[in-house]
Amino acid sequence: MKKKIIWLLIGVCLITGCGNYREINDLAIVTSIAIDKTDDGKYELTYLIANSPKSQTSNKEGEATTTIYSGKGKTLNEATNIIDRKTPKSLYYGHINVVVISEDIAKDGFLKIADWLLRNPETRKQFYLLQAKDIHAKTILKIVEPLESFPSQSIASLIESNATFESLTSNIKYSPFIERILSKGFDPILPAVTIIGSEKKGSTEKNLEKTEPDTYLKLNDVAIFIKDKFVGYVGEKDSQAISVLNDSISEFKFTFKYHDHDVVYISNNIDTKVKIKDFNHISIKVKGAGYLSEVNGKIDIDKTDVVKKMEKKLEQKAEKDFKATLKKMQNEYHADVFGFGNKLYGLYPKKWDKIKDQWNNEYFPKLNVDIQTDFQIVSSGALNRTIGEVKK
Repeated sequence: MKKKIIWLLIGVCLITGCGNYREINDLAIVTSIAIDKTDDGKYELTYLIANSPKSQTSNKEGEATTTIYSGKGKTLNEATNIIDRKTPKSLYYGHINVVVISEDIAKDGFLKIADWLLRNPETRKQFYLLQAKDIHAKTILKIVEPLESFPSQSIASLIESNATFESLTSNIKYSPFIERILSKGFDPILPAVTIIGSEKKGSTEKNLEKTEPDTYLKLNDVAIFIKDKFVGYVGEKDSQAISVLNDSISEFKFTFKYHDHDVVYISNNIDTKVKIKDFNHISIKVKGAGYLSEVNGKIDIDKTDVVKKMEKKLEQKAEKDFKATLKKMQNEYHADVFGFGNKLYGLYPKKWDKIKDQWNNEYFPKLNVDIQTDFQIVSSGALNRTIGEVKK
């Protein structure tokens, strides 16, 4: 009897396993989506679609590897239906890796489009989210760059490299972004992308033929949200500080002055601890050990007392920058991008429920936050002395 049941289950799996099977050549594989708002308030969707080969042979020389389709509608579903009617193949959303939204969409509220992105069963909900700054979101998808075959992969690689090597808060995906929106006392952020150069030149294959492209994409700012609505941008220094205070940084690169000379410090093991002293008082301790990547000046870095003085200068400059970013969030944006409110909610749920509606505008700006740094210089690189010192 057991054998009959096993063979029955195998048969069912074999019959149903191909029920949703579709030939890849019959699919229009969507790799990126841009969402804009038109002047008359409609949604404009733009899909970047990977071209599949038309035969067993490779694509003809000069044939584009991607295609752009756009549609407008009062709803996102209406815009999607228009695109669907334009494409000769069935749209497939399982390989989306980037979604770009415009400032208008962000100001209107991300949750208005979040449901549409969530309900599609084919999307994996792990695509990167970006906000287009000073330009339409659809324009970002048109820029072709060297090093990657598809614009969508180029954007994804740009995000990953900035998050890993440039100390920027840029590695944001859909699910964590939504989770932060829905969390109590934790406001989200998004990386902002813009275009450097000519939009027209950047959308042609000729942009790939030059040693130095005429046009390229750049992540330079971070978009600040209160819940699901965009309120403003901050630059690279603030972005790095947010990453450090959130303990979400991969590599910490920091420039400080020592005797009027620029010194670059790099650490790969930054550790940030947040301690709740009471409902109105939070203490943050940032520790790290790293090395000197660059010393512009005649500094005798093989002396212990010199290194200690440099560590002090490093700590003072870092504390000043971190506190400046904190004050900007408290007084200018009223955005708790550090999740302090979320931590207080976990410890004082009843008290939080009483003040949650006033948190951003009244309580967060007045929150007393102490920031201390403890950075060690454990290596000065390949040289014990700078080139300037060696020449003496």
